[in-house]
This record gives sequence, structure tokens and C-alpha cells, in this order.
Amino acid sequence: MRVGIEITPLNSAPTGVGYYVRHLLTALLQLPASPEYHGLASGLSAPDLSNLPIPYRRLPVPTRMLYKCWEALEWPRVDSLLGGVDVYHAVNYVLPPVVAARRVLSIHDLCFLRHPEWASPKIAGLFRKNIQKHAYAADAVIACSEATKQDIVTLLNVPDERVQVIYDAADAIFHPIGRGLAKTHVADALKIDAPYLLFVGTREPRKNLPGLLKAFALAKLPHRLIIAGGMGWNSEGLQERAIELGIADNVIFTGYLHERSLFPALYNAADAFVFPSWYEGFGMPVLEAMACGCPVIASDATSLPEVGGNAACYVAPHDVEALAHAMRQVASDTTLREEMREKGLRQAQRFSWRRCAEETVACYRSLV
Repeated sequence: MRVGIEITPLNSAPTGVGYYVRHLLTALLQLPASPEYHGLASGLSAPDLSNLPIPYRRLPVPTRMLYKCWEALEWPRVDSLLGGVDVYHAVNYVLPPVVAARRVLSIHDLCFLRHPEWASPKIAGLFRKNIQKHAYAADAVIACSEATKQDIVTLLNVPDERVQVIYDAADAIFHPIGRGLAKTHVADALKIDAPYLLFVGTREPRKNLPGLLKAFALAKLPHRLIIAGGMGWNSEGLQERAIELGIADNVIFTGYLHERSLFPALYNAADAFVFPSWYEGFGMPVLEAMACGCPVIASDATSLPEVGGNAACYVAPHDVEALAHAMRQVASDTTLREEMREKGLRQAQRFSWRRCAEETVACYRSLV
């Protein structure tokens, strides 16, 4: 079986979809009797295929221009570009035209439909117009959680039996390390040697960071709050808000961290990971934190209870006082943190990229 897969998201500064493609491909290539994989990329920069030995073809045109060609002309057809494939896996919402290949579409979340006020108009405008047509035309749709599947079925009217839930997993670099070593790494890299609570993610409205700042101010803890992640859409004003709340000296915005190896240390050295997001398709940082043995406080919204299971402490994302109480409770109770750590490590073991790859290959094979 020959499988084509979209690799454009494998860029030099990847976010969620880029990590998904890299880890999925890595695991797919390690399976016995693996299909033959061929990548397709677009854009003005070549994809980063380090440690991914697959042949690929690159169309050196802006990706949005390619999308317009697909929509207006039904051209170029991706299976022809790749010399003929049995299945083509579109990983980022847009289903390309084909001659004969069966098509699989990954949908990571539908925030831009469910809550357009929390999504960048640039992203919403790109995907909203055609996502229903693409999802309905796909031979199979992969959702990363039951919550996302329910959104696909209800918002896009895709038959339930054509949507398969295949969970993502954490990178193998996320595992417990000695807290002393982790604290030293964080102190060296970020000059932080005080106890802290941690948030990881792109700064954008659906992450509920104003609520997190207010809860941290109410909690009155002897901790820092580290917000690790790059600037996203409509994320201005958070530092000003921290000043208004009188917590500016205790809140650290790291910006986008290119040193991926720093994140395991950040999770391992934190007293708790706090993720009060309004909406998530999966919630990878929750799983990364648990895999490192970091106690997790998360919102009870969308997919997060699926990922955290019985290991996390949940609060409603709108309840700032409940979030502050949870932060105080977890940060001050060593016994509770140890219980949450053990539960989190067990919960994280339920997810693996090998399992994700096996179920994805089974999806491919079911179509041919």
C-alpha cells in the first residue's frame, strides 16, 4: 500500500499540527510491514524532515494559493503528483482533489465553528467556508477526541460511523526526571529559582489566560506563575492585566521557547500545571504534564476530562474563585500533589504514538 501524507506543517517553529505529523510519521515508519509513505509539502520553505526518511514532493507556492487552486480548479490532484497512492492523508482541515485515491481527513478541533469569537479571523476564514464539504467528502475522518468527534458529527453533519477517534500522545521526551535536576535546568535557562505554577500553550483567547491571571491574584501564593508560549491572535494586554492585578512581579511570560528540551524540566520542576482553557480539541500540554509527574489543574470543558481522566483536578473555566481555591490546595498540600503525580503517570501511559500509528494504519487499510 502506498500512502501520501501532508507534511507542510513540519516547519522550523511547529505548533500542534506540526508535532502531530512528526510523531505520527515517526511511529508509522517504525511499524512492521509498514506501507510506503510519500510526503507532499507546499509553501516557500522546505519542510523539516530530520529523522523522517521518506520521499516527498514540494510545490514551492504559498499554501493558500494552492488551496485556491484546489477549490477553483480541482487541480493539481495530489495522487498524480505523488506518482499514484492508494490513500492520501490530509492532516490540516483541507481535503485536496484526487484522481482515484481514498482520502482521510484529520480534524483537530472545530473552535472556529463552535466559538468563532475565540479563533483568529485569518484561520476561521481559511477553514470555515469549506470544512463541511471536505469532511463530508472524505472517505474517513480522524478526530483526536470524543469531544471533537461530537463536534464533527453535530456541526458538519458527518455520519457517526465515518468518524474515528484516534488519540494523540505525548512525546517520549516527557517523563519524570529528578526535581533537583529539573529546577537547575529551569534556573539556568530562565533565571527562575522560586517555586512556580506553570501554563504551556500559545497565548490566545480560548486559553482563558485573563481568568488564570485573576485566579492567581486571588490565590495569593508564594509562587511565580510561568506562562510559556508564543503570542497568538488577540493576545495583547496580558502583561498590562498582570500589572493591574498587582502580580506583574510574579508572572513570567517566556515567549515561544525554541529549546524543546526545556519543557520536560519546566513540567518536572513545577508544583502544578494549570490549564483553564475554554475549548480544546485534545489538550496536549495536559498529557505532557502528567507524563512528567506534574499535578494538573484543568478546566472541565470539551476534551480535557478525556485526557486527564481521574488524575486531574477540574474546575469550570468561568469559575475564577474555584480555580484560585484549586491552585491554593494543590500548591500547599504535598500529599495531594504526590497522589496526583501517581495518578497522572498512570493516566499518561494510556496514550502512545505507537497505538495512534497502529489505529491510523488500520484506518488506511480499511479503505483499500
